[in-house]
Formats: sequence, C-alpha cells, structure tokens
Amino acid sequence: MALAVELLWKPLLEAAAQTIVGAVGGYAFTQALSRATRQNSFDGAMDLWRRGLHENVVGDGDQVVFDGVISPYSQVFPGDPMHNATRWNQLYEFQGKISADEYGAMEFFAGSDAALRIGSLNGETLVGLYARYGFVGEGMVGVVPTKLLLRAIPDFFQPRFFGARARICGRLARCPAQHGFVAQGIAHKSGINLDVSNYKNIPYLQINRVSPARLAGSKVCSLLGSAWAVTESDAEQYLVQYGYFSEDAEIRQCNRRILTAKAWDKARVFYDDLSAPSQEFSFRRVFIG
Repeated sequence: MALAVELLWKPLLEAAAQTIVGAVGGYAFTQALSRATRQNSFDGAMDLWRRGLHENVVGDGDQVVFDGVISPYSQVFPGDPMHNATRWNQLYEFQGKISADEYGAMEFFAGSDAALRIGSLNGETLVGLYARYGFVGEGMVGVVPTKLLLRAIPDFFQPRFFGARARICGRLARCPAQHGFVAQGIAHKSGINLDVSNYKNIPYLQINRVSPARLAGSKVCSLLGSAWAVTESDAEQYLVQYGYFSEDAEIRQCNRRILTAKAWDKARVFYDDLSAPSQEFSFRRVFIG
C-alpha cells in the first residue's frame, strides 16, 4: 500500500489563517489624525517598510498616510519584504537532504508573492497594500471596516476588481504570526537554517480612511503576483501561476491553467474565494470557518 502524501501546505495555511484571524480580531477603529506630519507619509508599501519601519521613522500605534494600491488580494504569508531575497537564496545554500514535498512547501513559502482573496470577515476586510505598480511579494497587510471600504470603493468585491490607487490613513499595529515558524520546522528537518525571527509579529495597518484617486491619469496602477491552488496529489501539491492581476485576460488564463491541470482533481484549496469553482475550495471555509 502506498504511503499517504504528507501535506506540508496544510500547517502553513492553517498558520496563515491564524494570522488573518488575529489581525481582523485585533482591529480597533480609531479616527484618522486631522493632520499628518510629513515624515508619516509614505509612497507605497516598500517605502513604509524601508524608510518607515527599518529607519524607525514610525512605530506601533503611529498614524501614517499611505499612497499606493489597496487590493482585495493580500499575501498568504505576510512578512518583511526586505528579507525576501535572503529567504529565497537559503533554498539553494544548504548541505542537507530535502524531499520533493519539503522543497515544494519551502518554495511556496519563500516565494512570498502568493496572493489570497477572501472577502469580508466579521465586518472587517483583509486587504493588500502595495506600491502604485505593485508586486504582491512587496506588500503589507491592512484591515479595514467593510462598510467604510465599500463607501469609498463600491466595486471592491466585484470578481474582476484587482485594486485601486488610493490615499490611505491608518494606525500601525502588530499581529502574532506562526507561519514563519511552521516553515522553519520544515526547513530544519532538511538542514536549512531559516531565520524567521521577524515573523514573530507582523506589522499591519488598521485603516480608518480610504480616499481613491479621482483623475483618470492618477488612477493608473497595476499588480503582479502568483495565483495558486494546493492539492493532495503525490506528484504535484502546488499549482502556481505567475501573472498580472490587473490584466483581466492574463489572470483568467492563469486561473484556467490551474483549473485544467492534471492534479486539479485532487485540489483542496484555491487562492481566490470569489472565483473558486465552488465553495468547497474556499480558503476561508477550509481554514477559518
């Protein structure tokens, strides 16, 4: 009898779901400051990460103004994008042995650009925050009251909506996260020294104001990342496609390739609750309930 395949994606996604629930549950609505200081204004997520957080310009509880893309697609495994390259390179710099299942799980985690769209959760919405011409792997997670969000952007939950350029105000907070430590456990068995100390708690933005760009030229933006599904297939647990979510035809083709893959008949989770072929594959249904 063949041994059952080890589903290493399951604890990773379970931990990601706990992070989402923690961020949404930790949201406390606060009014935006009437005046933002110049140093608290940031041009996209990388500016907030690098200049804001790494240079200690802002910290927990500070109000910030963010100019970039707000998207229904957030990161599955949010974290500091300044560590993306180091984490990826570690997959090629170890001396131990690694199984195909373990390597697939590490690639899925270390890639950093896997997207997730789950809609509203208990009156709040998890969003991705990016640069104007954004990349999912270089984003930050935000949480916003769903009513506030829909007043600002009524089309936010339409299936073809990928995001909008906006001026966003919010308060920096932190959420406990476990997905990095799950990945570290997988890596350790294979002799990979994966440093995930920065995953202990994840900075995110508790959003209290969203002001979309109004002029046609100011609205132009894009978003690049990975669509994915996970399966119980021995041969192919991860179905991943790379493309622009901002290009409707391109992301539909990415989805089509996933849904027609040989391993799809053993699929368990699809990255996008709004375009999943059925709720059976919903991330929220499987991992959040």
